[in-house]
Amino acid sequence: MDQSLISAFREVPLLYAFIIGLVTAIGPCPLSSNVAAVAYVSSKFASSRGTILAGAMYTIGRALTYSAIGLMAYVFGSAIIDNAALLQDYEKAIAGSLLIIVGLIMLGILKPGISFGDGLKLKYGAIFSEHGAMGAFMLGAIFALAFCPYTAVMFFGLLIPLALSASVMGACLPLLFGIGTGMPVLAFSILLGISATFAKAYISNIVKAEPYVRKALGAIFLAYGAYLLFVYLT
Repeated sequence: MDQSLISAFREVPLLYAFIIGLVTAIGPCPLSSNVAAVAYVSSKFASSRGTILAGAMYTIGRALTYSAIGLMAYVFGSAIIDNAALLQDYEKAIAGSLLIIVGLIMLGILKPGISFGDGLKLKYGAIFSEHGAMGAFMLGAIFALAFCPYTAVMFFGLLIPLALSASVMGACLPLLFGIGTGMPVLAFSILLGISATFAKAYISNIVKAEPYVRKALGAIFLAYGAYLLFVYLT
C-alpha cells in the first residue's frame, strides 16, 4: 500500500482492525453466519437480558477465535520481517492484487465456491444452538473458523500484515477484527432486548442496504487495487 496510507493506518491500527472486521461482516460467508446467529438469538431467548448476553457471547466467541488464529500467524509471521527488504519491492503488487480480489468478490463478479470450515458449522451448529448463552459463544467460535476466500483475504491479506508491522500492539488487532465481525449480531441483540420493533427495522435496513454498501466498498477496493498495480508497473 502507498506509504501515506500505511502511515495513516499505523496511527490508528486498532480502529483500522475494527473497521476491517465490520467490512468483513457484510461479506458473503460472514453475513450468512451472522444471519444464522441472528435467527438463533431471536428464537432461543425470551428475556431481554438473555438475548443481549447471547449476542455478546457470540461476538466474544468470534473475537477469541480470530485472536487465537491471529496470535499464531503473528508469532510465526514475525519471521517474515527478517526478509522484509526482499518483499518491499513487491509490496504494491501484493496489496493491489489482494484488494482487487476482495473487490471482485464483493461486487459478485468473482464467486469462489470453496470454503474451509463449513463442515464444522453443519456438524456442531445445531448442537451448540441448544445450549443457551454458552452455545452462542461456541457458535461464534465455530462460525469464525469457516474461512472462505473473502474472509481469508481480509484477515490474512489485509489485517495480519498490519499486525506484523504494529509491534506489540499487533497481537491485539485480531481481537478487534473479531469484535467487528460479530458487531451486527451484538447490535441486533441489544435492539431486540430493547424493542422487537427496532430489531426488525434494523434487520430490514441491513438487508436493504447490504448490497449497496458491499458493492460501493467493492468498487473502492477494486479501484485502489488497480491504482496500486498501476503504480507498481509504471
